[in-house]
Amino acid sequence: MVPDPSFQPLGPVARECRIGDVRLGGRVFLAPMAGYTDRPFRRLARRFGAALVVTEMVSARALLEERRKSLEMMAFGEDERPIAVQLFGGDPGVMGEAAAITLKAVAPDFLDVNFGCPVEKVLRSDSGAALLKDPARAGKIVRAMVEATAGRVPVMVKTRAGFESFDGSALEVLRASEEAGAAAFTLHARTRKQMYGGTARWEAIADLKRSARIPVIGNGDVKTPTDAGRMLRETGCDAVMVGRGAYGAPWVFAGMNEYLETGRVPDPLPLKIRLQTALEHFRDALALLGPKRGLLEMRKHLTHYVKGFDGARDLRQALLVTADPVRVERTLGETIARWGE
Repeated sequence: MVPDPSFQPLGPVARECRIGDVRLGGRVFLAPMAGYTDRPFRRLARRFGAALVVTEMVSARALLEERRKSLEMMAFGEDERPIAVQLFGGDPGVMGEAAAITLKAVAPDFLDVNFGCPVEKVLRSDSGAALLKDPARAGKIVRAMVEATAGRVPVMVKTRAGFESFDGSALEVLRASEEAGAAAFTLHARTRKQMYGGTARWEAIADLKRSARIPVIGNGDVKTPTDAGRMLRETGCDAVMVGRGAYGAPWVFAGMNEYLETGRVPDPLPLKIRLQTALEHFRDALALLGPKRGLLEMRKHLTHYVKGFDGARDLRQALLVTADPVRVERTLGETIARWGE
């Protein structure tokens, strides 16, 4: 490991973070990502040091109408704690009722409310990033969730830095959320219009942090340990949230924690360990979801695990074209054995 002279390490403070009454063992969190942050992936993220993980977003209205499928999406194991369940919806009454159901059904450590999803389907239901256009209603949603759960679990908010532009609407949502009792606020430093393209403007996080009375979590373009340190230094945020930077690399949390504590840039993880992690992820997915569904769900993860090394393209092709999970496991195992030699 090589020390980074440009970063002042945090030492033990890197492992100290509190949201509401919950103590967290670090300042690097796993972001909620539809189709990715399922149970096997969250378990790996926690094992590698993510201080908090968040479920895929769950529709509050669907939870009220189709409880079984929604409860399956928000289910988690004790080894995933601390964990937040993320809900989305545009009706304060529905969101409050969904919060109460969630607390009773699975007892998460946090509830997270999505005011940032940019996809049209969500926007058409006046949910997600649509709430940037209606900060008052965003505040009513947060208040309904806080009151419905009687303050027994911290309610967090996640949104974007604006709808069409960096127009200050996120600050209005922050103020409404604070007044309503939110315990923390995550800002993805892109607008809804940017979707997932372009560059995240971290100065939006810094501006928000200067006005905030609750912890602020920065999100957007955090992919490496030095990114995490730079975001904390440049924005003053209390923690960072990693999204796409964790695709096929749940070990990124260990490297970020090491860097924040010591200022040392970690060595790259050996390929053998990376592939062993992919195999562990694959086996866990099959055990939880069954062979057919588990294989289908793992294909997107394998495309990220298997890249960036000689022979990756051929290996990836071999793993993705087969419908036989036994063959996938055998191929991964044989590749790991060859690298071990």
